[in-house]
Amino acid sequence: MFKIFNIKTFKINFSWIFFDKLFRGSLNILLSIILARYLGPKDFGILNYLLALLFLFNILASFGINPILVNKIIKAKSDEDSLIINSYYFRLITSLFNFFLFILIIYFFNKNDLYFTYSLILGLSLIFKSYEVLVSYFEAKSLLKYIVISQLFGFISSLAIVTYIIYNNLDNKLLYFALTLDFIIVFFFINFFYFRKKNKFFLRFSFLEIKKLISQSLPILVTSLSIYLYMRIDQIMINELLDEYNLGIYSVSVRYIEIFHFIPKIIMISYLPIILKSKKYNSELLKLNSLLFKISLFIVVFLFISSKYIIPFIFGKFYIDSVLTTLILSFSLIFVFFGVVNEHWYVDKNYQKYYAINVLLGAITNISLNYLLIPKFGINGAAYSTLVTYFLIIFLFDIFSNKTKKLLQIKINSLKIL
Repeated sequence: MFKIFNIKTFKINFSWIFFDKLFRGSLNILLSIILARYLGPKDFGILNYLLALLFLFNILASFGINPILVNKIIKAKSDEDSLIINSYYFRLITSLFNFFLFILIIYFFNKNDLYFTYSLILGLSLIFKSYEVLVSYFEAKSLLKYIVISQLFGFISSLAIVTYIIYNNLDNKLLYFALTLDFIIVFFFINFFYFRKKNKFFLRFSFLEIKKLISQSLPILVTSLSIYLYMRIDQIMINELLDEYNLGIYSVSVRYIEIFHFIPKIIMISYLPIILKSKKYNSELLKLNSLLFKISLFIVVFLFISSKYIIPFIFGKFYIDSVLTTLILSFSLIFVFFGVVNEHWYVDKNYQKYYAINVLLGAITNISLNYLLIPKFGINGAAYSTLVTYFLIIFLFDIFSNKTKKLLQIKINSLKIL
């Protein structure tokens, strides 16, 4: 069922991933706090609106090819040099196209001139994030230290410049450039590490190779877009149906809740060797789900007790209205924790098709509920929509197929082990 892996390599990579998630995650929290306090709800809302849109165009630019590249390189199904360089050419083209598309949409549909100026600066990250193709190579070769070093250096440099700009009260345009600088630095580091090893850039472009890659990546692209629609579309809809101020308040709740998202990923990575070696696969998944459920409940209780004190203290008194939204969204952590096992199970059983249908239904549900509930309940309506969507994706949609009912049973049984 699984390829035998090198436990030493796993431990090294786990150490790098854990360090990256913990250190960069902590710095990301600090950056969010700094930006929220300095910008205030309205300007923080503008930033998060543009970042949410940018995330969408980055998905379109990536075209879902990265997981395919990792798989092909690991299995040595083709000439890796030709595959990587052709994919890199393709990604540069799609990145440039989506950069101009992003700018044009902001230009024709923006609410004020600042949107266009800021989008020009942030949009540059679309081009520089073409380095993600080379990241796929390092992931496939289990050389994660190059990725972690590059990303940490980029993020720390960006954070230092953001802090300097805020301390000296400089123009917000410089602030947006400092955020983009993160990706520019990572681009140069990743390229340096890769081409120092390979020294092959000018290879013949193969349309046939790219055509094959696109045909394989389309399902992943559709799934990625669906995930985006149920995880990020609420921020765009709040901005359109309400205003930037409300989006700023809502964004603080989202950022605060997302602080805890790295926990199930780290636990999953730690537990993976046990699951891979075990002859009682379902039993181990049940234990893992039960553990994740208990931890998520503990965090929900913690948030209910502490949010009304912590949010105004760390983000500022302007964001006191985000406390109730945070309490509603806190329940989503239960489903996020379950979701990590969900994804692993679908991949292991080769049921990606069912996973894609699942998240697509979730995306449609979330958009519909947001459209109905945001005008009536404001940002709390978006939180309710997110909660219902997560519940449907993690539990209810598995009912409709006999193949996924086994996973549903594992999740239900894990709720009983308290």
